[in-house]
Amino acid sequence: MVSKDKVSQGRYFPKRPKYMLIVEAKFDGEQLATDPVEHTDQPEFATELAWELDRKALHQHRLQRTPIKLQCFALDPVSSAKENIGYIVLDLRAVQEKKQTPKWYPLLSNKYTKFKSEIQVGVVLETDTKALVDGFKAKEAPPREGRGNLQASCVFTISKLVNAILTQWRKTSM
Repeated sequence: MVSKDKVSQGRYFPKRPKYMLIVEAKFDGEQLATDPVEHTDQPEFATELAWELDRKALHQHRLQRTPIKLQCFALDPVSSAKENIGYIVLDLRAVQEKKQTPKWYPLLSNKYTKFKSEIQVGVVLETDTKALVDGFKAKEAPPREGRGNLQASCVFTISKLVNAILTQWRKTSM
């Protein structure tokens, strides 16, 4: 099963020309981040972040109400300081198998009190029938007696650049 959560853009942000924006997503102890984008009033994140888990793990996370936390940061490229702007929390239980229209979520604990900054997120579960990247797929388990061959993998995706994330992961694991 593939669960996609697309963080595509933001709105109602103040313009800060010398700063960059980044969204970090945390789920099940693992953290992934978007590429830095210009700190404009309507930033374009257009990034996918993915977590892979099987149906059993997905079910367990739903039972435990494991949240997906997305935090927005302003980066100062000169000092490399990371300033927390705000966050949103997604409920994994609300993710469905049919495609949903992306929704706007207001940032909680928004640092920009005069602005009501929001980020657009779309979440969907899909059956994982093909590899995310050619050559990056686990071997299929042999079929069990009395049962059909089931695809048991589930990928949780947040936004666009899966290839870049996998490439980065491969570089760091070598």
